[in-house]
Amino acid sequence: MEDPLSYASLSEDNGVNYRRGRTPWEIKEGEQEFKMRFDMTKKDVKVWVEEKMLVVKAEKLPKKKPEGEVEEWSSKSYGRYSSRIVLPDNIEIEKIKAEVRDGVLYITIPKAKTSSRVLAIDVN
Repeated sequence: MEDPLSYASLSEDNGVNYRRGRTPWEIKEGEQEFKMRFDMTKKDVKVWVEEKMLVVKAEKLPKKKPEGEVEEWSSKSYGRYSSRIVLPDNIEIEKIKAEVRDGVLYITIPKAKTSSRVLAIDVN
């Protein structure tokens, strides 16, 4: 589950740019926001923004077996995961939302409103 080479950037001009490694998430870009999807549960994941980067970290610990019980296969996967995604300048960091629904982490990254208003500047 751990992939130290996972790295991507979101940009207005080019959409999603993958740098190195695999990307264990899905990203969709809309007119007003970026949407991301990860297969993780709430108790396993932490999300924060640090220096214009969205950081997603998770750790699944193996289930403890009762003493004396022998299990040939583990019932669930476990390991560590960490990704840093470079955020573009045109987003509203304070309005980023993360929620888990049905074992899936959804992150919404709203784009900042851009003004297309033309303002004439007087030349003196």
